[in-house]
Amino acid sequence: MKLLLMAIAMMMSVNMNAQLDEGNWYFTPKIGLSIADLTGKLYAPEKAEGSYDPTLHPMTGFTGGMELEYAMLDNLGLSVGLNYCRQGSKTDDELFKVTMDYANIPITLDFYPIPECGLAVKAGVQVGFAGRKKVKIDGVTYNADYVMAQRFNRWGRPMIAYVESELSKEFNKVDFSIPLAISYDYKGIFAEARYNLGLTNIMKDDPENSKHRVWQFTIGYKFDLGEL
Repeated sequence: MKLLLMAIAMMMSVNMNAQLDEGNWYFTPKIGLSIADLTGKLYAPEKAEGSYDPTLHPMTGFTGGMELEYAMLDNLGLSVGLNYCRQGSKTDDELFKVTMDYANIPITLDFYPIPECGLAVKAGVQVGFAGRKKVKIDGVTYNADYVMAQRFNRWGRPMIAYVESELSKEFNKVDFSIPLAISYDYKGIFAEARYNLGLTNIMKDDPENSKHRVWQFTIGYKFDLGEL
């Protein structure tokens, strides 16, 4: 904790000439690591005895995307982003695992509390759209997406089509969350730590009301596009 406070103090004390210029646009591509978890527990009555632990644990994955920011004031920006993030959770023995890929669109207000310093705190809203989904139960992986099935066209000829699986229909396709972040850039080099507080149950009928809890740690480069 002392090292963290010292690092923040050093960033605050140095003139980095990194404040926003009112009216300018900024573009930041970034990549990094996600640490995702779900609230609640997994309950399996048939495994109620013995060493079975229903507690869900975090899982790591890749995240990456881009952010476009408009400087409304010299210390206040409005950002919209588009990013990919792998989310889900697992049991300690990995006999149960949920893996979901999301395309997330965060919208945040970005406040720069210290003049000419690249430190920013951010908060806003985010909507996510679920893509690929997989569920592992008792070590067996099930496809929770679209599967191949035989269909007939209007002439009665058989054809192969992709249809949504029954398991996929149990998941909510849209996820709402609250993103909270702190970022820092030095001469364009950008680093951010973000926490997404999920508001939507991942499944439509879930007695545990499981929601996403996701950390994202990213690095990138912030381009000043000027006044567009």
